[in-house]
Amino acid sequence: MKKLLMIAMLANALNSSAQLSGTVTYEEKVKLNIQIDDTDANSELMKNIPRERTSSKLLVFNPDASMYKKNPAAKAPADVTSEHGDAHVMIKVDEPDDCSYSDLKEKKIYDQRDFMSRQFLIESDFDAQVWKLTGNEKKILDYPCQEAQLQDTAKKVTAWFTSAIPVSIGPNGYANLPGLILRVEVNGGDQVMAATKVDLGPVKTSDLVKPKQGKKVTKAEFRKIVADKQKEMQDENGGGNNVIIRIKN
Repeated sequence: MKKLLMIAMLANALNSSAQLSGTVTYEEKVKLNIQIDDTDANSELMKNIPRERTSSKLLVFNPDASMYKKNPAAKAPADVTSEHGDAHVMIKVDEPDDCSYSDLKEKKIYDQRDFMSRQFLIESDFDAQVWKLTGNEKKILDYPCQEAQLQDTAKKVTAWFTSAIPVSIGPNGYANLPGLILRVEVNGGDQVMAATKVDLGPVKTSDLVKPKQGKKVTKAEFRKIVADKQKEMQDENGGGNNVIIRIKN
């Protein structure tokens, strides 16, 4: 309990006093759990299907705000196709301009999300993330890091943060630790966000603009929209042996 209280106190103090800014590049990997009927033909189809999705993201920050978004300099991933006999599998990878803006002073998060060619704007308060230090340490990009585990969550989330960069932020909404989060692992590696480059220094004001596009919804409303559409697609009866899998980075 003392460790948890100490983390919370240090994180709050750093948020109010840190005068740092910069850009962190992350490589984000997500395992793909693609399952089709286990037949010899399908086994041949699956040989060319990737087992994970990789994308490049940026975390831009200053003492007032942070923005997590796709890296505009990264090469767009190509579609993947596989054929065997009369069966055809196509994986289409979309890269919408999703972003997550955090107002560090007002403790608000503004997520811009694209779903089924529709844009949504989700406003929410900061999550009350509670972490527990494990005592493990290692270096990432030459920065000394400590390991912490997120408490009271259905997912197993492990983060590595460095107090050498005293800002209480991280990738994809993970934050509230006494230092910049350089690596996050979800459910043992199902999703990994790993920093590959840290550039400290002034950032452009234009890189920290609060998103305004999309229909305003709550987190709960957006989850319901996604769940309802996914159920609708699952209930639809597709013809033939063609499969189209669409992945969003």
